[in-house]
Amino acid sequence: MSKTFFLRIIYRNAGNLHKITSSVESVNGAKIKHLNFISRGKSFVGVIAFEASQLIDFEKIMTLIRRNRDISEVERVMDGSLCC
Repeated sequence: MSKTFFLRIIYRNAGNLHKITSSVESVNGAKIKHLNFISRGKSFVGVIAFEASQLIDFEKIMTLIRRNRDISEVERVMDGSLCC
């Protein structure tokens, strides 16, 4: 059974959204459900929703995303209403 997780991400305009999505999908069993990013000045701010089968998969995804130097902030969002 998969659980849906939400992350709020802030990254620079020069950053590559493909790096974020490929990091999520590189974890076995993880699948992106929804992306919602908007430009705020020199940064993009948004929420990514993805399914992962275990909490340990969520931790792997967080680690992979935080390794990206273009990302300035990543935090877990508990309320999915921000996503849609």
